[in-house]
Amino acid sequence: MKGIFGNILEIDLSAGKSNEKELDEDVYKDFLGGYGLGVWYIYKNLKSGIDPLGPENIIGFIPGLFNGVNVPMAGRSMASSKSPLTGTWGDSNVGGFIGPELKRTGHDGIFIKGTSKEPIYIYIEKNVEILDAKDLWGKNALETENELRAKYPGSQVLSIGKPGENLSLISAIINDRGRALGRSGIGAVMGSKKLKAIVVKGTKNVEIHDKQRLREISNKMLEKMNPSKNRAATWWHKYGTIGGNEQSHISGDTPIKNWKGIGIRDFGIEKARAISGEKVIKDNVRSYGCAQCPVACGAIIKRETRFGLVEGHRLEYEGGGMLGGLLLNGDLDSIIYGFELANRYGYDVISLGEVIAFSMELYEMGKIKKDDLGFELNWGNGDSVIKMIEFLHKNDGIARILNQGVMRAARFFNVNEEIAIHVHGQELPAHDPKYLPSLATTYVSDPTPGRHTAGGIGFSEGGKITPIFPIDVEFEKIEKYSYSGKGKAHAIISNQTQVQNSLGFCIFSDSFSPLPYAELINALTGWEITNNDLLRTGERIQNLRHLFNIREGIKPKDFSLPKRAQGIPPHEEGPLKGITIDVDSLVKDYYNAMEWDMNTGMPSKKKIKELGLEEFIT
Repeated sequence: MKGIFGNILEIDLSAGKSNEKELDEDVYKDFLGGYGLGVWYIYKNLKSGIDPLGPENIIGFIPGLFNGVNVPMAGRSMASSKSPLTGTWGDSNVGGFIGPELKRTGHDGIFIKGTSKEPIYIYIEKNVEILDAKDLWGKNALETENELRAKYPGSQVLSIGKPGENLSLISAIINDRGRALGRSGIGAVMGSKKLKAIVVKGTKNVEIHDKQRLREISNKMLEKMNPSKNRAATWWHKYGTIGGNEQSHISGDTPIKNWKGIGIRDFGIEKARAISGEKVIKDNVRSYGCAQCPVACGAIIKRETRFGLVEGHRLEYEGGGMLGGLLLNGDLDSIIYGFELANRYGYDVISLGEVIAFSMELYEMGKIKKDDLGFELNWGNGDSVIKMIEFLHKNDGIARILNQGVMRAARFFNVNEEIAIHVHGQELPAHDPKYLPSLATTYVSDPTPGRHTAGGIGFSEGGKITPIFPIDVEFEKIEKYSYSGKGKAHAIISNQTQVQNSLGFCIFSDSFSPLPYAELINALTGWEITNNDLLRTGERIQNLRHLFNIREGIKPKDFSLPKRAQGIPPHEEGPLKGITIDVDSLVKDYYNAMEWDMNTGMPSKKKIKELGLEEFIT
């Protein structure tokens, strides 16, 4: 086989054994790599109803199909598992350099089940070794990675910190000293298996079908993505995701004061300017690009904050919003230091920020008191933000409850879930669907709920919709606050996103779309796949992710958008004045386009047959 190794690595921690399993090439043609391959494997090998934190759960680390072959902006990889945070299909996407290194182990995916009795880490080079991690247990993710990379020069490391060890459902898995597999609570899955880290040092490369053709296509893409020639690339290279931070806090994009505030009124222009992209990039030491990326939208910074020195990855938009406007916090020192702590400790910064906002509102209500924390927890207090992160990290007292996410904490504190901003347990990111309504469709319709990067037309709304790869569809401009006629476009872009993720492309490659996915695949593998074939592949992957949830007994009505995110009641002033989203119409339109039943969620029999998914229906 060309472009793939044709096998996956299975590791059973209960038995302390591993084995290599060969796969038929048709599996790759049907599901590609990344979480496409992940959902195929996990669906077939995981029984429904299992405890996500039990030994039966499987966690997969799967490189994208283009990892390790120098296709530009295609160095990202995926982790997949049943999510302990939501009980649904769980996945998370990461950059850094782990994807290509996973690929160079000679396996197209690594799938781990079982539970070790004692803390261990896995080392994969020419062989698979399961090694003692007692001395690493209790260390933060950064300390763990530094120690293991020093021990195994040239390796890449995936590791958890104490939140993962403590089975915090808002924990993350960290790579490259600050690139996070943050969503779905999968850090807790590693912790439940007593798996502190995975160390990989690849020695193999896939055989490429047509190296010259692959190089030609990649070189054309490099020209298109050159920061010195392309305006979008220039912007991404200079600012990364933080460039629009100031504007987003004022426009209504960034949620304010746990989703009940208004940026222009409650946060204000002065605070927004204090945490702007221009302010953030002043700390740049050097640019940072993930594997295979010519744009390099990240940076390594050095900043002496009043809390301590930060020498690490530059603040990203989600960290800026979730530790900024969501908390009414305009203190850049605390935002940057808090973002660094999330990376060091191994927290999902999105969920972490929402837990702090939820806690601030509980403090305001008198449900949490100073005696519970040892400090005051007031809106806009940067010192309190850092103290709260440290408090959660210690995992004492009510921190144990808060570390399980806002849905479970709201039940414990017996408060109206209106103040707990989540969809089926997953905290919402720093993008308000009242500003981009089709994000609501993504938040409540994707099999991993509450995700802004899961695909759809949200970020194109009100403008031109550009396909991710070429297809024979003409998109019409859809009005931003129209709630009908969007389902087909949303379904197409969502299905295309499944291909994007499975190949290993960064979502920011959308700035250069449409990209020649089919040509790249054929040059790599020798297959004769078309763009229409790829669209069908994306639809197949999305349907199987969705079927995973149906098998778990989850119905469409189980995913609902919080009232504050809908605009109930609507804002009385500001840029989102009077807006209430018609979520039901958006979701119904999307479900109709996907041919999913609105009551059961089940795809039509015709669609199941069309996609060749009959074997997955029991």
